[in-house]
Amino acid sequence: MRPPPHGATTERFALTSALRERSYLRLLASRAIGAAVLWIDFTLIFESLAFQWTVDTVVIGLAMMLYGVPGVLAGPWVGAVVDRHCPWSMLRWSYVLRATAALALWLAPTLPIFLVCIALKGLANLLPGPAEQLLFRRLLNNEALVANTSRVALIDQGAKLFAPLFAAMCVACRLPGFAISASLSMTGVILLSRRPSVNYESASGAGGLNGSNGSRPVWAVFCAVLRNHPRLRRVFVVTLCQAFVLGFYDALLALFLKARGYSDGTFGNIVGCTAAGAILGSLVFKTAVQHLSPRTLLATSSILFGATVLTPAVMVYADVVIPPSTMLSLWVVNGFAYGVGSMLVMLTFQQHCPREVLGTVTSTARSTQILLMIVAPLLGGALSNITSLEFVFFCAGATAVGLGIFAAAVPVSQDKPHR
Repeated sequence: MRPPPHGATTERFALTSALRERSYLRLLASRAIGAAVLWIDFTLIFESLAFQWTVDTVVIGLAMMLYGVPGVLAGPWVGAVVDRHCPWSMLRWSYVLRATAALALWLAPTLPIFLVCIALKGLANLLPGPAEQLLFRRLLNNEALVANTSRVALIDQGAKLFAPLFAAMCVACRLPGFAISASLSMTGVILLSRRPSVNYESASGAGGLNGSNGSRPVWAVFCAVLRNHPRLRRVFVVTLCQAFVLGFYDALLALFLKARGYSDGTFGNIVGCTAAGAILGSLVFKTAVQHLSPRTLLATSSILFGATVLTPAVMVYADVVIPPSTMLSLWVVNGFAYGVGSMLVMLTFQQHCPREVLGTVTSTARSTQILLMIVAPLLGGALSNITSLEFVFFCAGATAVGLGIFAAAVPVSQDKPHR
């Protein structure tokens, strides 16, 4: 049998590249829709609890638990399911689940049913993450993944800024916000309705770390990947500790500002500054990756992040007044540094994790992070009751700076060959 002429090979390659480009643009648009739906629903849930159902703080806490705990308990197994099925189909079905959850929240006749629907919404939010990670990895090479990480972070931060404003406008104008959210989800279904011609089927049949038929426990798969990939392990552990540090002090930030005599609007301004810093980080991330090694980038982000938390505590101990402009500037850097760390861990997972278990590993990592984010505020609050607010900030900042120094000083061993 004769090989195809060179022209035919070139045309076939160009066709495949064009199909991948269109598929990538659809996937990126899907990410934007999904991020908007996530933040619209999150805002509407707690707006409804406060103003429609007029609940107390205990019910608010219960709702938050119902929204977040499914990610801790079911996340790793959802990722394993995505690894064994077509991620494009799984992403499409996630929009169906999100639309169903939004309509259920809109039509819930009683508070208990509304709370059950919140748990359903939390479960529906689990599918998109691992499916998108798999699709981005199969569509893009390592160089393109860097730019993609910046774009995804920019989309997420934009949705985090503007979607809650849209949800608040819906509440103010008495518009059916959950129905609008469901409509957006159905737009996602339509966007993904046609499966691309490029092969996106599950890679689980290739064997690898999952073993035959994906029989290994998800935590065993996760630990095996971290054990065999030291660079991935280093980035994950340092950024996981950063997430713990964030949860340790973040819930106390408003109280810290109040104790220092700042005005009521300062906390909201700091939230905006953090988002602005994260957006700035997403814009420079590609350039930073091109000019800095992952080890240097990880150490720099951790040290900068810790310094922004440590500085206010040191200034309080030194009895130095912290001007509002200084606090706002610090939290721009805070959002920048934490955002760079988050993008780095996403990129490292996509580049170094075996494809056949990428959904399992990223979902398990996310569940671990959520668990620490739940525990950390409790520990931070307990420590502040025993000592002081500024001591919590001092401990958090010093820990992050120490992590950065560790990342810079201790070399990473080479990855073990994947069998």
